[in-house]
Amino acid sequence: MTSKVSILVPVYNVSKYIERCAHSLFQQTFEDIEYVFVNDCTPDNSIEKLQKIIDRYPTRKSVKIINHEKNRGLAAARNTAIDNSTGKYILHIDSDDYIELDMVEQLYQVAEKKQADITVCDFFRETARQTVICYDFIAYDREERFRNILTVEKSEGYIWNKLIRRELYELPDCRLPAGLDFWEDLYVVTLFYYYTNKIAKVDKPLYHYVMYNENALTNNSCNKKHYENVLLFWRLLDKFLQEKGVFEKYLDIIEKQKLQIKITLIFNTKSATLRHQYAEMFAAEEKKRRNTLKLVEKVMFFCAKRKYLLWGASVIRNLLLIKGKILKWLYAVKKPLEPPQKQLCTMKI
Repeated sequence: MTSKVSILVPVYNVSKYIERCAHSLFQQTFEDIEYVFVNDCTPDNSIEKLQKIIDRYPTRKSVKIINHEKNRGLAAARNTAIDNSTGKYILHIDSDDYIELDMVEQLYQVAEKKQADITVCDFFRETARQTVICYDFIAYDREERFRNILTVEKSEGYIWNKLIRRELYELPDCRLPAGLDFWEDLYVVTLFYYYTNKIAKVDKPLYHYVMYNENALTNNSCNKKHYENVLLFWRLLDKFLQEKGVFEKYLDIIEKQKLQIKITLIFNTKSATLRHQYAEMFAAEEKKRRNTLKLVEKVMFFCAKRKYLLWGASVIRNLLLIKGKILKWLYAVKKPLEPPQKQLCTMKI
């Protein structure tokens, strides 16, 4: 039997967060929901906790737990969930996050009213110190929307704040690439924005993006996997844009984005050896756009490429971190830390 909405949740090492996530899903005001959880061979007791929560909601009949025999990564877990779902619309949720209790209802109503392929909402970004509202801008013009998703400046590439019509996942290449566990959502969302013009928006924050999970890939210092995932992401996206005949059209944006992520990776990498190992990534783009780089960026790239100067990039990184901490401290002295904004979600636990 086909459901109106399928909520898909990969589960891996989220024992601290899975109960809150599951409560927010099962307490949705919308009724016709299918739930598909994928156990990606989690090493903790996340599934045991999840099962206890499921047992507390007997009226939610359509609930599946799919078990991977070995850990296959986030992209594979999302794909497994898609393959085992039936909903007209698909909503991905990360298992360390949680959602407003009327999120599905609000997104579904707008999706049906506007006949949208993608329906977007804003979201809360939660850290250990504060909660802020983040706005996912959707331009009226299709070309502007696509440029915004390529630059990820005004529009967000996250998949979890978007209700997506199932047919989009049946388009060529519109699955999450195996092995791409960092930026896997940005890749497929970029393809969706290329293919469809039917995008609607609910101008409310309905998703809680939790950034204090120490086990999350996005919250750790950059390692080899981050570099390899970034390289894979750009190989795949470059290939897609070339096949569609629009690579040259967006080349300026692509080059800028490659250099920006290279700067971010080098800065957020503690290992001098790792920085040196990947110092030549996007070398052609760096050479071509060298004059657009800031002096500190040029120096970091220069040091990272030379073994006898590996300490230089580390020194610059540490100095910038110290500078950031001093500025944050000075700002805190002038303006005491405000308490987190009141969260809307009122779950019964």
